[in-house]
Amino acid sequence: MRLFLFLVLSYPFILSAQSETAADAYGAGVRAFYAEDYKTALSKYSEALTLKPNTIGYLYSRALTYQKLYRDSLANIDFHKVVILDPTYIDAWYWLGMIQMDEKHYDSAYHYFSNALRISPNDVAALHQLGLIMYYKRKYFDAIDIYSKIINIKPDDGQAYYKRGLAKFNDEDFEGAAKDFTESYTLDPDNTLALEQSALSYLRENDLENACRDWDILLKKGNSHAQDNINLYCGKK
Repeated sequence: MRLFLFLVLSYPFILSAQSETAADAYGAGVRAFYAEDYKTALSKYSEALTLKPNTIGYLYSRALTYQKLYRDSLANIDFHKVVILDPTYIDAWYWLGMIQMDEKHYDSAYHYFSNALRISPNDVAALHQLGLIMYYKRKYFDAIDIYSKIINIKPDDGQAYYKRGLAKFNDEDFEGAAKDFTESYTLDPDNTLALEQSALSYLRENDLENACRDWDILLKKGNSHAQDNINLYCGKK
C-alpha cells in the first residue's frame, strides 16, 4: 500500500491571517483522517480549500478522503486537479490509475500508471499494476517482462515472483513457473498459494517427486486438499 503523503512541508504556507486559518482547518482534517473520522476530515479539507483554493496538498488529501468514503468520482476530480497543477505528482497519477483499475478500465489505468513511471521509472507499485493489466489482457510475455523488472529492482519481492509465475504458467512455461512459485514461497512462507501453484506446475511437468514434496509441506500446514492429491499421485500416506 502506498503511503498517504500530506504535503505540509512540500508546499509551505504564506503566513497571513487567511492562510493560518486554512492551515488550522487542514491540520484538523489530517487529525480526523488518521482517527478514521473521514466525514470530519472531508469537511475540514473542504473548508481549507475554500480559504485557499487549488492548494495541492489540500486537494490530494481530500481526494484520499473521498476514496475512503467510496466516492471515487469526486476523488478522481481532485486527483486530476492535482496533476494539472503539478504534472510530476506521482502519487496522484498512481491513484488515478487505481480508480480506473477498480472500474476495470484497463486502458485508462495503463495511461495513468505510465505517466507515473515516466516520472519515476522504477516505481514498484505502478509497475505491479502494469503487470496486472498485461496479465488481465492475456499478454503474458509483457507481464513476465514487467515482473522481471520489478525483481531486478527489488529481489525480495515475493509477490512479483508469484505473479510472474502465474504469467509463466498461463504461457505454459511450467518449469519456469514452478521456480518462481518456489521462490515466492521461500520469501513469504505464509503464501501457501504459491506452494499450491508450485505443486500444480510440477504436476504439469510430470515431476511428481517435487509436486509430492510440495503437497506434503502443505499437508503439514493444514491444507486439507493436499491429502487428496497425495492419495491420487503420491500413494496414500
